[in-house]
Amino acid sequence: MSYVSEDRNYTKATQSGADSQAERVGDSTGDAPINAPSNRDTASKMANLLEGLQFPATKEDIKNHINRKSPSMGNRVNDVFEAVQNNLEDGVKYDNVYSVELAAGLVEKKG
Repeated sequence: MSYVSEDRNYTKATQSGADSQAERVGDSTGDAPINAPSNRDTASKMANLLEGLQFPATKEDIKNHINRKSPSMGNRVNDVFEAVQNNLEDGVKYDNVYSVELAAGLVEKKG
């Protein structure tokens, strides 16, 4: 039996991704963004896939977590898995989703 997340953000496309209705923190506070996605769709998918992961986490922890959550998404997570596999370092502990996305090259720190 495969694991299927019941998290609405993960299972409903309208709750995640480029067409979602979520706002950035800066939209509420009026602050300028401190980062920019280099690939918005993949960064959004990664954030959703990493939801529930206990940090700090290693590359292996992250890959295992994505594998557990990915069955309901099928091939649509290949880009996320490739970003993790090709860009994250073995043995490094990542503190949060932002640090994973930064290391994977999915976001760029501004300023």
